[in-house]
Amino acid sequence: MNDLMRVAMDWQEVVERLTQVLEAQGMRVYRSFDLRTALAALPDCGCPHHGTEQCTCQYAVLLVYGDAPSPAQVVTHGRDGQTWLSVLGADEPSPSLKDRVLELLAATFTPEERGYRHATPTSIARTIPRTPSP
Repeated sequence: MNDLMRVAMDWQEVVERLTQVLEAQGMRVYRSFDLRTALAALPDCGCPHHGTEQCTCQYAVLLVYGDAPSPAQVVTHGRDGQTWLSVLGADEPSPSLKDRVLELLAATFTPEERGYRHATPTSIARTIPRTPSP
């Protein structure tokens, strides 16, 4: 899995579910940045995605602590019912912490929630061009 994941779910639901999963694994999760809180002081700030002040974007950085002294950072960006997640390092967290967070991300959201569809013989057959019979 690469370090960027798209989830076809509302941002708030993704962040809540991810936080619960990480905490259930004994990790500590802190929200270090939240776009809605930051924009409260800037009422005239337009949205680069929507082009208006009526922005539905959400953005937060979650600091995830395990046994390592430095956290992994999970960057979350949501808009229009989609959420993008990426895992970054802060001061080179333990590679095992980052790998564990990535593993939990993959396990938390189903392939369907991540926008993947399973190939079935029927769906594959529909994509094979048919040639007319002689």
